Amino acid sequence: MIGNQPQKSSLESFEPAYLVTLDEIFHSPWAAGKRQRMFFLREAVSDFWPNGHPSRLIHVTGTNGKGSVIHYLEQGFPARTGSWTGPHVFDYAERFHIDGKIVGHEEIVRIYRETLLPYQDHFIKKYPGNALSFAELGILLALHLFEKYKVEWGMMEVGAGGRYTPLMALDMAACILTNVGEDHPQTLGAEPWQRALEKAGIARPGIPFFTAAEEPTLEYVRKAAQTEGAAVHVLQPQEIDALGIPADKEPAFKRRNLALACKVIKYFYPNFELNPSRITGHLPARFWLVEPNIIADVAHNVNKISKLAEQLKIAYPGRKFRFLLGLSRSRNVREVFAPILELAEHIVMTGASYAGLPPTELAALLSQDFNAVEAIPNPAEALEIEKNRLKTGDILILTGSAYMIDQALNPNPYLKHLNATFGRRVNGLTKTNPS
Repeated sequence: MIGNQPQKSSLESFEPAYLVTLDEIFHSPWAAGKRQRMFFLREAVSDFWPNGHPSRLIHVTGTNGKGSVIHYLEQGFPARTGSWTGPHVFDYAERFHIDGKIVGHEEIVRIYRETLLPYQDHFIKKYPGNALSFAELGILLALHLFEKYKVEWGMMEVGAGGRYTPLMALDMAACILTNVGEDHPQTLGAEPWQRALEKAGIARPGIPFFTAAEEPTLEYVRKAAQTEGAAVHVLQPQEIDALGIPADKEPAFKRRNLALACKVIKYFYPNFELNPSRITGHLPARFWLVEPNIIADVAHNVNKISKLAEQLKIAYPGRKFRFLLGLSRSRNVREVFAPILELAEHIVMTGASYAGLPPTELAALLSQDFNAVEAIPNPAEALEIEKNRLKTGDILILTGSAYMIDQALNPNPYLKHLNATFGRRVNGLTKTNPS
């Protein structure tokens, strides 16, 4: 007993609306700033589409699998689709798809110069000291593409979190939360319930909310979404079994992502004869066979690395691998790469350009858990050195950072340089390969 009140269970004590209220009061200037950005984007959308945007939009968040679920929806919906995803690996245009195909550079230039730039000029006159952000411009660019190509279903991916994303400014036909894992603890919270609260915050009143989340976070997700007034649809084990894909053919996470996408499609098209076996293909740099003995995968947190390890074990049972690794932001190198150490015979730490961590420091830390670690700061040089070291039967895996894969493999030197120096005009960034 606490005073005269009976002790509550853990889930009973989880009060989503109250916890969000306290968080916003505790961080009032930050929360007000997020609301202001949503207001700016909502106003822009209303200016461009006074009667509402013609496409039906789907809001997708989660720790892992967001891009894959969107990719499957693009292939599975019996209607014209479009998507806005991130991050890109080699080319900004990768963020925009119409019917699964990347849009052309000339399309981006035209919409930006003819439509978005004039609106930006109007915006900064109306709101001095403000400007539409990188994400907001990307969202508006996607919406204009959707309108031009008469997209019926437009999928929009959250970068991180959900509740405070600019996408909350848009009306959605459905919301999807793939899963809740360990990501961005500094901004989303260190506790699983905090991350569930952030991601499930994309839920809207009366809008169907789909999730493949599992315990121990599922009940937090369910309660948070229901608190926002959403009807929650949870992926069931039999829906995964119904795919007819044997467990030894595809990793569990891929089957879950595909089943989640199929669940959404069947909800909106209950009489459509959906054939999951026809939904195939991979996103850029997701278990990508670059060469017969080189694989690139943009896994960049411990959950994604665990899934990469699972996929490697299925694809190459009993094998060991050479790894070329990069890491960005403030992630813990020993924690992130722990799942692949049992599969490694040699590891090279290299740079990750934008927001990258020093490879020499990373190698020193990782050497506490694995002996055969060295540092080669430049990703392109590190790749060439490792390629020359490969013996017959060796397989090299590039992973840990999309930025590293970009710097190692991007065939366009101009885009490669711009990607590596993102933010230079604001942050004074000039160095591309930390050492």
